[in-house]
Amino acid sequence: MLKKANRINKTRELQKVYRTGLTMHTSALVIKFVASPKTRTAFVVSKKISKLSVERNRVKRVLREQMRLALPNLVTGDYMLVAKPKAASYENKELVEQLKYTLTRSKVLKT
Repeated sequence: MLKKANRINKTRELQKVYRTGLTMHTSALVIKFVASPKTRTAFVVSKKISKLSVERNRVKRVLREQMRLALPNLVTGDYMLVAKPKAASYENKELVEQLKYTLTRSKVLKT
């Protein structure tokens, strides 16, 4: 579970990240990033992914845990992870690989 300080909760802040954020795509994910003093994340998994809440929650759980583990290695800023419909068909391991690939490619991981 992410600490409350590491979550984006307000709609206005989410909209700011969505509108002004740097965007990185993969087949299963879209990551938006805006530099800020603290590292915070938000996860968006809509009903377009799956009509079943079990599937949507599985995708969120996998992404949330991987972001929690990656937090110390991330550039500070606000991150919004938006799952694409293909994410529901991926196994957990494949989702993790997609996330790591996207973070590495976007150069938001500290070296």
